[in-house]
Amino acid sequence: MHPTDPAGAREFLEAVIAAFSLLGGGMAYLSGYYAARALDQNATPDDLAHVVNEGIGVGFKYASPASIVALIIMVWS
Repeated sequence: MHPTDPAGAREFLEAVIAAFSLLGGGMAYLSGYYAARALDQNATPDDLAHVVNEGIGVGFKYASPASIVALIIMVWS
């Protein structure tokens, strides 16, 4: 078994944290954006909950490729 380089492990963990932060931020932003639009249209609470869940899904769809790219860039550099 090879010894683990602490600096390399730390850099990898920082890259993973950055990727998940980008993913979570994109999901939170789009769910909030969709919720604000639904509230502006006087949506019912059930419709609002559905729209927020839809926003989370759309955020995952668009932010996951960006988070993978961020992970690759941070691991590569």
